[in-house]
Amino acid sequence: MEQRCRWLVGFVGALLVAAPAWAQQASGIAGVVRDTSGAVLPGVTVEAASPVLIEKVRTVVSDGEGRYNIIDLRPGAYVVTFSLSGFNTLKREGIVLPAGFTATVNADLQVGSLEETITVSGSSPLVDTQNTNQTKVVSEELLSALPTSSKTVGSLINITPGLTGAQDVGGSAGTYATQGNNLGAHGKTGNKFSFDGMRTENMEGAGSAGYILNPLLVEETTIETAGVSAESNVSGIAVNAIPKEGGNSFRFSVTGMFANDKFQSDNLDDALRARGLTTQNKVLNLYDTGWTVGGPIRRDKVWFFAANRFWGNRNQVGGIYFNKTNGTPFYTPDLERPADRYEWYRSFAGRVTWQASQRNKFNFVADAQKACVCRREGFNAPEALVEWRFSPQGLYQATWSSPVTSKLLLEAGASATISHWPNFLQPGVRQDVIPITELSTGFFWNGPTATSQADPRDSDRFAQRFSMSYVTGSHTFKTGIQVEQGRRNTGFGICCPVLYSFRNGVPSSIEQRTTPYLARERIKADIGIFVQDQWSIRKLTVNAGLRFDHYNAAVLAQSAPATPFVPAREFPAVHGVPSWQDLNPRLGASYDIFGDGRTAIKASIGRYLGVSAVDVANANNPLITSVNTVTRSWTDTNADYVPDCNLASPLANGEC
Repeated sequence: MEQRCRWLVGFVGALLVAAPAWAQQASGIAGVVRDTSGAVLPGVTVEAASPVLIEKVRTVVSDGEGRYNIIDLRPGAYVVTFSLSGFNTLKREGIVLPAGFTATVNADLQVGSLEETITVSGSSPLVDTQNTNQTKVVSEELLSALPTSSKTVGSLINITPGLTGAQDVGGSAGTYATQGNNLGAHGKTGNKFSFDGMRTENMEGAGSAGYILNPLLVEETTIETAGVSAESNVSGIAVNAIPKEGGNSFRFSVTGMFANDKFQSDNLDDALRARGLTTQNKVLNLYDTGWTVGGPIRRDKVWFFAANRFWGNRNQVGGIYFNKTNGTPFYTPDLERPADRYEWYRSFAGRVTWQASQRNKFNFVADAQKACVCRREGFNAPEALVEWRFSPQGLYQATWSSPVTSKLLLEAGASATISHWPNFLQPGVRQDVIPITELSTGFFWNGPTATSQADPRDSDRFAQRFSMSYVTGSHTFKTGIQVEQGRRNTGFGICCPVLYSFRNGVPSSIEQRTTPYLARERIKADIGIFVQDQWSIRKLTVNAGLRFDHYNAAVLAQSAPATPFVPAREFPAVHGVPSWQDLNPRLGASYDIFGDGRTAIKASIGRYLGVSAVDVANANNPLITSVNTVTRSWTDTNADYVPDCNLASPLANGEC
């Protein structure tokens, strides 16, 4: 084991020194250059020019087979120019490049003067014949066309063919409920959310929302559904947001949306009222405002882009009311105060791009957020819900790219997703309140019934990426490493060491808890080392890759104070829960049937891993797996709604 660890450390160290990272879903332009007789032309200078490139132009030279490949391009419109001594210059305009797409742009050069230019305007390629991954792209134009209330990850999933997400109508379900935890694609599970190629989920479980995406900061969103290369560790849905950059001209935008119940129809008629329904679900208010501004700090050198957004909603819940007698054994609906659910979000985001030199480019992103899921969905009285206050909350990233030569590209990136969401009781609810559940309906009131409600709730993810890409016209080789760490501190019990359960209004049982206590789990290392090779041979492109994954999580040493029911407890640290190593091969092929970049047959096969946060560590946490709750029957013989027994004794006594 020690020898294996030394080998792993050595391999990782070599990659860090020799190969810092190419972010996933980079775009590119590739093709073949021929003369009018069909013979391939080596040595052709190919330039891709676009205003979205801070360096303006990216240049390569076709190889001995006439092939060229320009990688690591930003989404946008490009002009591709082909030039070779003794031939006319050919210029292809109108090449619109989405994220995660390699456009096939072939060229046939005519004999003539280099000073003569032939310009061709046409539609952009629609088929990626180079890669085998199945990727859907949600463009900026589509994002702009959607109502701003619908710009959540879950809503983007819902407009993607073949995928299913959370149901929502006009944004009324709220941001957190539609963030994407319950996504699906043809039965697949194990979702991954990334920003600029680095993951942003918190530690609450596979695909759990951490960072709340600010769509005003996003140029395009790619959604990978199949054929994932060795750069990714999962086979499920991989969502990656491509951030916007500023430019050499100043631009700004302002957006706004507001709706309330006056924009909504009412179908509550006398027949429904006669059956006892006096209120209905409806949107009380729904708002989303934001602005963006971008431009140069120093032309052709430093750009900036800022995007601030404020949004939220409040919905009425039909048939549920605030409790007039909260804190007592009785739920007395206040018919003048229908229950509501509401949340609000604030995002202060910005990005700076710095072309430090011709071969060194840096990006810095910060999105500081504050949010409150003040009363979320659930079948309960409003007072029995906890507030989720997301603060501090946000995303912070830095990336570096260096095209050492026209064939060698180095990149590196680091990311921190901060997700702290301590829980608090509703205003006016005392800590000594006793939550009550009506077993016949599942409705509860007075206070929260879940144990995992407390402060702190720290759930952070840290990610680093390093890679090297070597590109010729017909061959692309990548190798790199991805490293992640995570931390979760979960407080249990902001109130309520005792809970009551009634059946049809009659006391039935008591639940006793050992709260408060604090559980602490960590991802020490989630490491992926990959090699990916791509060869183009005539009409066939083969993608082969191999990935080594290492996952190591742990439980920290923990202590729990004495409570009325148990003495103080100490738990030692637990390491290697789990400690996994896996080799995962990937193989794919794409065949350009007619050689024109319009029709391709693709196939892929691979071994993938399930997405995990601290799930396994939590399942092996001795504090969590010890007995923390007991349920005791309760016969309230004197009907005073007070258990007349000694709860500190585990033996049957009195009414317990």
